[in-house]
Amino acid sequence: MFRTLLTTAAITLTLSATAASAEIRRVNIEALYEAEALIICNMLADEEGATSRGSVRNVDYFLYECRFDAPAMRNITVEVMPLLHVAQARPVCRDAARNRGGTWTGDWDGNGAFAPGTCTIRVPAG
Repeated sequence: MFRTLLTTAAITLTLSATAASAEIRRVNIEALYEAEALIICNMLADEEGATSRGSVRNVDYFLYECRFDAPAMRNITVEVMPLLHVAQARPVCRDAARNRGGTWTGDWDGNGAFAPGTCTIRVPAG
């Protein structure tokens, strides 16, 4: 009895520690077959830096729910050089995100030719 309680407590601690460092993402995927949905799900999981492979569940005709564990992320805004248009923002914001180990969300703000612009990027929480 006592050994079972200790084992249960250890499992609970392990699960709570894991849950704090990763979050479960759910994405709906349109696919003809489950195998196709699983391939797409695993590609999405790889893009998000998932800690494990994805799994799929049939929700409706040709609609599957993809689930995977991804590291917890947060959005931050960083100042960069002055930005005037999206063609200028793309490489600058992507480089700023890459330098911080994150990805660019696509959001940016140009404050004119003489003020610094801002980029919104996703970085690991922690």
